[in-house]
Amino acid sequence: MSGGASKNGGMCCGSNLPANSPTGDADDFLLLGLQGSGKTLLGQRLRTVYGRCPGPPFRVVTTETHGCQDFRVPTARGCPVRDVKIRECGGSMQPLWRNWYSRPIRGVVFALDASDAAALAGAAVELYEVLQRPDLSPKPVCLVLTKADLPVTLSRAELDLTLGLAELERLYPGRLRVAELSSVLPPEECPALGALVDWMAGVKARDLGLEGRDAAGKQRR
Repeated sequence: MSGGASKNGGMCCGSNLPANSPTGDADDFLLLGLQGSGKTLLGQRLRTVYGRCPGPPFRVVTTETHGCQDFRVPTARGCPVRDVKIRECGGSMQPLWRNWYSRPIRGVVFALDASDAAALAGAAVELYEVLQRPDLSPKPVCLVLTKADLPVTLSRAELDLTLGLAELERLYPGRLRVAELSSVLPPEECPALGALVDWMAGVKARDLGLEGRDAAGKQRR
């Protein structure tokens, strides 16, 4: 089930604020991406990597997110942070994403459908915007190439050429991370899912001064 405008008049995340208004709650990461990029499914899958969170069961079929939704992703056992809080902003809210850029977040996860060649140019523009925004600098950004399980997915070489990933990694050393994964596959068949959760946990731990204890490699719940 995807979050978004609720039954109580289109409110955001159960609050009394409109769906395009940031709430007072602090989020660890923003989850952004164009419509159809696989954000909602990615968010649902991440919640299953290290044990299920309270909420609806994982389903491959999702509906479009209108507005935003907040959720928490459990981390590995032994990690100094228990979970990371993510705010997914719907693709239809693209003109309003900037409302969250100045919020006290720790980083951005940007989903890009690697099987949709027609959407690459638009996605690239939004990714560049995220990387160049002064209010997001120097927050880390993870570009997640979704739908890696599909036969029509573009190769990494094609994506590198189209998006200029090598140049972006040169321009933003240590800040831009690129991950290829499938949200359809279970975590044990797609290690990149666990690596993404570990990365987010590591960013949060460093921000809290707990970088001496790494989440990577810990026993899964």
